[in-house]
Amino acid sequence: MARHGLWKTFSAAFTSASLIRPPPMTSHMFDRASNVGTLFSTTFDNNASLAKVSSSPFMFINKFMDKRAESVATVDVHDQTNVPRIAIIGGGIAGVTAASSLVKRLDSENKSAKIVLFEEDNEGGQRSVSFGDCQQPIWTAATARNANSMVPGAAMHIMSQRSTLKQIFVDTCQEIGAHVVEQITNTSNIDNFNVKPPYFALHLFRCIGPSASWDERMSFLEFMRHFVVISMLSGEKEAHERGSLIQQLARSNRLIFLETLKQNSAGKELSQRMGTNKGFLSLHRTHKAALHAEQEGKDFNEASELVSIEDAIELEPRIANLPMARSLYAVHRKDDYTANSAVFVKDLVGRIKAQGVEYKCGDKGTIQGIVISNHSKKGTIGKETRVLATSARTSRFRITTEDGGTQNFDYVVLAAGVNTPLLAKKIEVENDPASVFKPSICPTYPLRGYSLTVYTNHTKQEGDDRSKKGRSSNLLNKPISVDDMYCSSVGANMARMAGFGELVGYRDKAKEVPSLAPKILARYCRTIFPESDAKEEHALQCFRPMTPDDIPLVGRVSSVPGLYLHSGHGTLGWTLCLATAECVAQDVLDDITGRENESYTLPGDLKVEKAKLSPNRFL
Repeated sequence: MARHGLWKTFSAAFTSASLIRPPPMTSHMFDRASNVGTLFSTTFDNNASLAKVSSSPFMFINKFMDKRAESVATVDVHDQTNVPRIAIIGGGIAGVTAASSLVKRLDSENKSAKIVLFEEDNEGGQRSVSFGDCQQPIWTAATARNANSMVPGAAMHIMSQRSTLKQIFVDTCQEIGAHVVEQITNTSNIDNFNVKPPYFALHLFRCIGPSASWDERMSFLEFMRHFVVISMLSGEKEAHERGSLIQQLARSNRLIFLETLKQNSAGKELSQRMGTNKGFLSLHRTHKAALHAEQEGKDFNEASELVSIEDAIELEPRIANLPMARSLYAVHRKDDYTANSAVFVKDLVGRIKAQGVEYKCGDKGTIQGIVISNHSKKGTIGKETRVLATSARTSRFRITTEDGGTQNFDYVVLAAGVNTPLLAKKIEVENDPASVFKPSICPTYPLRGYSLTVYTNHTKQEGDDRSKKGRSSNLLNKPISVDDMYCSSVGANMARMAGFGELVGYRDKAKEVPSLAPKILARYCRTIFPESDAKEEHALQCFRPMTPDDIPLVGRVSSVPGLYLHSGHGTLGWTLCLATAECVAQDVLDDITGRENESYTLPGDLKVEKAKLSPNRFL
């Protein structure tokens, strides 16, 4: 054993000294490529799809020495025949950030892997998502339709508590009553700004009725089983503990975002394209609610200050357009950020492709089936499994796509948003197609919200003029939240309002389910932006994957070696995904290298126990 370890050390040293590798793709090189309209993705051959290309002159000796390695966990990542293959399913912010974090982690540890990202939506990160051209978002992912708020303050609000169960019931009754009144009188009773509009809605028949598939019904029942139990047992103390964890992740997320811009040679230009803005105003109908929000921020070590409504209007004059403005109370969160998440993800897609990640979309990116190889069926997460899974002879998973293509992988990261639990149900064991997995692997459920993007005739020059006066060049100087709706602006002529949480089933079945949300959003947008083109028919549905306890599902699935989840961020995808993607990357690298870590290490000197984010907490 000692001689073998010494030989491996000598071999690795010689290998690293004699390797011939292409130079790394720097930000400067990428930027030059972008200027000529290419992302280099078409210039890579199959081998260049590796995150790093390498070979070893001692490959045959290493293989010979590894004959005794049934118990050795370390993979010779410089051997191309032993390079781990990683599939990431989902091209929204969860999938793309996971791919980016894996590339960075592999590079920092001098490891190699082939990464393939699957995205079924042709309108994914491939296409321009600029909001300056007055086009509504085509991309259906929540990434392109959210409120663009990277606000740690938003992470403070925990849904899984007793008060939420009551609120869901009250709001659902209020919505049903409003629909009945509208049908009978042909008028709406929700136009009164003196009453806070309903936020939640539960359409039980749509979730478990005949229009839902068996898997969709089971997904809802599994989610509700956990959600009701957790909420019933959760008072303010338990909710505060979960909120504290999410808040810490959000803080690390913000640090990663700012560091990404700093390290990017085109960071300033990207920041401008994203309409990045600092500071946030939350508006409240009662003094008690405002004091609670202020204290909540301080409890989580976030800058939070109760300000007069006059000071709030000075910071954002459009607040005065609200009829009830003078009766509102405001809390200023100075360190919160807003930025266009879709532009960020699109930029990140270009960068990971340039770094060798293979990006498949449309039929090539639509998953038809996932099969677990026989050798992994009875395996456990242990050293022997790691060696087998990364050898040239066998892989853990076989993935089939809509176009008939089949590929083998050693690791699979499910990051497909609301479709993740349905994809998990597609997993079969080789030669045992009747074997399916329990929904508890991923007990998330879609929470439907709406967003409405409005445009004005303001010009970029007007935005530049505002910037010269020390204000934001965006249409809003400070983003705001009011009545649980977030209103942000990431451009000189546009703003977006988003909110609501409705349990109405999965995306394809829920399109026709009625909602008060579009009317409410249009009413608020016309009031705040009287010069805009706000129309309720322009409101877009947005489905967010909620977990029963508000905490995302991140990391290894213990019952399936090589399977990882990165999902369940709910309404906080932009607020959390950069941080949780780092966790997934650390988990996968721990498995590849044979390390055993009980916690993740994140920026801001944060250590998070893996068990707190693990999908296994629901098994």
